Amino acid sequence: MSLWLWRVFLAFEDRIIQQILRSPTFHRGVRHVHRKVEDLRHGRNPDEPLRPGEATEDPHKTSFLQHFIDEVKNQIKGTPRDPPGPSPPTK
Repeated sequence: MSLWLWRVFLAFEDRIIQQILRSPTFHRGVRHVHRKVEDLRHGRNPDEPLRPGEATEDPHKTSFLQHFIDEVKNQIKGTPRDPPGPSPPTK
């Protein structure tokens, strides 16, 4: 690769990195990931206020993914969770 093409590539890369680092969306995403990692590593800070929806969230509610996995397992075993009722008589 020629030297001038390499310099153009590096300048383009620097420009993209500058735009990403100026983006509030990028920083919001990093903040969200950092908060999740800290919560997993050290537990929730009891002095923090509740997050939106946290006070009204049902603690026994299963996630969609868990429900989907359970349904697939039941279908593989051949035991559907809601088996169909008896079929109507045919004439």
